[in-house]
Amino acid sequence: MAQNANPDADASRKSATRFLAVSHNTGDPTPYAEAEAARTAELQQEGLIELALLKADLSGVVLLLRAADLASAQKTLDSLPLVDHGITSFELTGVVSFGTLPGW
Repeated sequence: MAQNANPDADASRKSATRFLAVSHNTGDPTPYAEAEAARTAELQQEGLIELALLKADLSGVVLLLRAADLASAQKTLDSLPLVDHGITSFELTGVVSFGTLPGW
């Protein structure tokens, strides 16, 4: 089995920490759509993005990330072309599954 060359991906798979990332587009993403889709697919294959959804109003995306911590989650988002070009920004929130907290 080939080893993953991305230590962040390896660390995130070992960690149960998940982050909900909601983006807000501030510009036209169209020129970067192909590159954004390709990078998102790479991050999904690496296990860093667990789920990717497009907002119905096309104003951004909603991602479920796996990361060791908030800084690692932000680093993953910063690797996206729309973030790099200042077209979108994300709000990150740590999330857990129901049943993982006492009383839930």
